[in-house]
Amino acid sequence: MKLAIAMTASALLVAVPATAADLHLTLRTQSSGGSIAVAVYANAEDFRASRNPVATRVVPASGGATSVTISGLAPGRYAVGAFHDADGNGELTLWPIGLPREAYGFSRNARGRFGPPAFEGAAFDLPAEGTRQAITLR
Repeated sequence: MKLAIAMTASALLVAVPATAADLHLTLRTQSSGGSIAVAVYANAEDFRASRNPVATRVVPASGGATSVTISGLAPGRYAVGAFHDADGNGELTLWPIGLPREAYGFSRNARGRFGPPAFEGAAFDLPAEGTRQAITLR
């Protein structure tokens, strides 16, 4: 019984990052209303496929600049994708030809040619003391 408790306590300690960092985002958009959806990715495969984000947030779009802080991330390399959900449907609305109808953007203001930019184009290092990123949604 004591061994099981010790193993459980050890597992809990491993699951919690020794150091947690804060990511402060400033999201700029030309219009207000609706919300801004944010996703943080830790690797290129998930970033490219828009799956398995390590953190997500949905915040009201205040127009101009909207601030959001994502706390508790392990220090490391990340990329952020965000879009202005102006119509409130919970997803990036596209034109019939497949181009985004709503404003979107990525960390480091990276842009892709056909789809999202490469992970390395949007990636930044998050040190233990935290960092700030400004993203312009276009």
